[in-house]
Amino acid sequence: MNKERRNMLGIFSGLCAAAAMPGLARAQQAGYPANAVSIVVPFGAGGSTDYLGRLVANDLSARYPGKFIVENKPGAGASIGTRFVATAPPDGRTLLYSTATPFSINPYIYKTLPYDPDHDFTPAAMTVEVPLVLVVSRDMGINTLQELIDHLLKNEATSSYGSYGAGTSGHIGGTVFARNIGAPGVLHVPYKDTQAVSDLVERRTTYMVDAWTPVAPFVASGRLVVLGVCGNERLPWIPEVPTISSVINRDFDMSTWHAIFAPRSTKDGVLDFLNDEIKITMAKDSVRKSAASQGFKAYPHMSRNEVEAFILADRQRWKNHIEMAGIQRV
Repeated sequence: MNKERRNMLGIFSGLCAAAAMPGLARAQQAGYPANAVSIVVPFGAGGSTDYLGRLVANDLSARYPGKFIVENKPGAGASIGTRFVATAPPDGRTLLYSTATPFSINPYIYKTLPYDPDHDFTPAAMTVEVPLVLVVSRDMGINTLQELIDHLLKNEATSSYGSYGAGTSGHIGGTVFARNIGAPGVLHVPYKDTQAVSDLVERRTTYMVDAWTPVAPFVASGRLVVLGVCGNERLPWIPEVPTISSVINRDFDMSTWHAIFAPRSTKDGVLDFLNDEIKITMAKDSVRKSAASQGFKAYPHMSRNEVEAFILADRQRWKNHIEMAGIQRV
């Protein structure tokens, strides 16, 4: 074999390897991640967002040892951690693992924010959908969504729903549900913590819209009953529970999401690397099963442009919900 042919085969082999490992190829070209990368979760340790952030970070670290580290910066409705990343250098060393709250909900809840959701960030990759469910205490003796609707219409003045605070997805979902069924007088009871679920179990409130993770143990023990799914599809682990939209004949998609963001002006090579690597992570059966165990559904892979378009559409969806709920900016 002559030297020229050997050189051509070497180039061809290199191209094949790069095609097989696009994230690694881009990482090598950009020298990324040469240093440790902090993935900021703007919520407390031990919560569902923290769990998923660490699940993703641990899988990335298995391929790039010691490079991806989760850092919790909770507070102010996720604004503290979000602002921290917004003001970080755009070198790929500080990322945000976020829910929809800072991007799709907070802009319509607060008059001012310490970050600009439109101009301070660039989305890198989607990870999971977060379905919400509507639950009641088993002791209510209510077993279907229609039974709950009938109860609320007859007992509007004495009924209530809890949430983790004003402006949260549970507050918005609970209010929109009450208004959609013609019971706008149902009282909202805001809580600061998971006491909201405990009080629901004890019938101090009538119903609650929440993510699956906090209510799952109570459903498993028989103390809470799931009456409806706040999304467009039934959930595979509770296939007998209908979507609320199918019962009330109105749009009631309250599902949220998780995604990874980088500060605006982060290089395309870094963003492409992250998108490629998250695709690998979220395609793994072990990761998808771990996510499902916490009530999350892994999204099909989206390109960076598709992620950006998705988030823009999602913001409009939540804007419509918040207007329907009549929640005023504070």
